[in-house]
Amino acid sequence: MHGKTLTAFLLLAVAAILAACQGGEEKPTPTATPPLEAQLRQQLEELSTDALLSLAFPGIALTPLAAGDPFPVYAVEDEPPWSVVVMGRLIDHFTRRDRPQLTAFLYLHGPDTDDQAPPQSRVLDLPEGLFMALIELDSRERPALAGLCLLDSSAAELLEAAQALEQNRLPFHQGLDNLAPDGLISPALAVDTDNDGLEELILLDAGLSDGVGAAFYLTFRWIGPDMHWQRIAPPLEGISADLPTQAVLDYLAAVAAATTTAEPWQDLQRFFVWQWLTDSDESISEELLHDVADDGEAALAVTRRKLEATRALFSEAYQLQSADWQNRQPWPDFINGFRNATGAEVEEMLPPTLEDGQASVEVVIIAFSREGPDLVQRRFRVTYELIRGEEGWRLDDVDAKEEHPSE
Repeated sequence: MHGKTLTAFLLLAVAAILAACQGGEEKPTPTATPPLEAQLRQQLEELSTDALLSLAFPGIALTPLAAGDPFPVYAVEDEPPWSVVVMGRLIDHFTRRDRPQLTAFLYLHGPDTDDQAPPQSRVLDLPEGLFMALIELDSRERPALAGLCLLDSSAAELLEAAQALEQNRLPFHQGLDNLAPDGLISPALAVDTDNDGLEELILLDAGLSDGVGAAFYLTFRWIGPDMHWQRIAPPLEGISADLPTQAVLDYLAAVAAATTTAEPWQDLQRFFVWQWLTDSDESISEELLHDVADDGEAALAVTRRKLEATRALFSEAYQLQSADWQNRQPWPDFINGFRNATGAEVEEMLPPTLEDGQASVEVVIIAFSREGPDLVQRRFRVTYELIRGEEGWRLDDVDAKEEHPSE
């Protein structure tokens, strides 16, 4: 399966919040989780991977392979070289408001084949592709399988697997069907984007191809009545959805791809690159290429492509800021906010608050940066303020408060 080494690049670079972190007003304490809700969540969190797979594929003998892979891999004992790769899980309210559920994303990986159609597992009775198991607690509070979905090849819908296969829908093939070149899709967040009491599924498609990063957040909404989710952002046609949460995610994804592309440049290389980036109109000079690239024509060509991509991706993020914010933070200030960025992990995104064409979106982020020779990790609660204009939602301001381990 392509893209297993991309785990490190699923981190979203947001080190500009270091400059934005000025303290400010204390945020209200989040509402406490009701005891029963917390108890049910804990039961789902404690569900082992072995138990989860036995629910998703009852009666199938699966053996965990040696540790060291970014994702747990289980071999199908009776049908080598078939395996099940556990891409991750999310816990929240996906189809039921009365109790939490667990979604587990599982990639069925078969033998390499020259056929256009995906290989079919005789034991699993399923083709190669990305599947989602929905687990919930039954009336006796025991985990049970509520359904098995597949992600279709266009990453447009999650559909009940048996029904989709009867309709000859092709499942999603990692490394081939991704929006991100050489990409890998994994679950990222569960967010109630429309405040209806049910969380949308947000998947991250991230990749690194020839040194250039790419990242896309895909938001899926349950449309029922059974196992059916539809991608609402980004839309199949167009560049952005009419969701404040998606504007924030698109911003973070663009910055993630830019910082992933720039990550190998260090010390003097990084100094020269950022000196060039601060001038948004400056062309790539031969002097810059030789200052940054290794020797050889091929290395010069790769460096030119990476420089162009880094600027384009940062520009994509900058264009998601409002005109007022751009006036307050000109391009050089924006770029220099990411000079030492190496990445960040988005832990949580809260439902948006909307009122009269304005929105507020709060996220919890683990930010990583270089400070001298050290790599530093910090946790922030970040609130983005957004305004709605003719081109959709735009980020208008940010407030970041560092949270220390004792908080």
